[in-house]
Amino acid sequence: MKSEIHIELFEKHEKVNFYTVRFNNGETEVDKFFGKFPENSQYDEDVNIVIKWIDNIGERGAYERYFRREGKISDNVMALPTPIETSNLRLYVIRLSEEIVILGNGGVKNTRTYNEDPFLNQCVELLQAVDRLLKKSISLDKTQLFRKQLFGVLSFEFKKPKT
Repeated sequence: MKSEIHIELFEKHEKVNFYTVRFNNGETEVDKFFGKFPENSQYDEDVNIVIKWIDNIGERGAYERYFRREGKISDNVMALPTPIETSNLRLYVIRLSEEIVILGNGGVKNTRTYNEDPFLNQCVELLQAVDRLLKKSISLDKTQLFRKQLFGVLSFEFKKPKT
């Protein structure tokens, strides 16, 4: 089934703009992530760690050392929180530059690798597909990155993975 995905601004910070992905007119991927963990849940501390790292990265810059490498070497898919802090949650992102990060979805990490969890694997595969679409659009000069902003084509026709 074909869907349309939109990349849209989520939050502006001093050094980084955070974008997210939305299918058609649905809820954004990052809102789906945070919606799974309401206040006063057993994951409050983990959610606070993820939020803290989003804020830290926003104020310092999206340096690679602040992310866990996920996905494949050829893509820009990473995870929060950083490798130096322990959390039961993973929020998957696309790190486009030191000034632009696209926030995706994620969840509780109960397995050794994300591939072993069907939902987390789906979150990573979605961002890998978005990363491929963006790279192609950038190479064709349809999408441009300038400092903290994305310009041009930010909507793509997309074959949504089976859920």
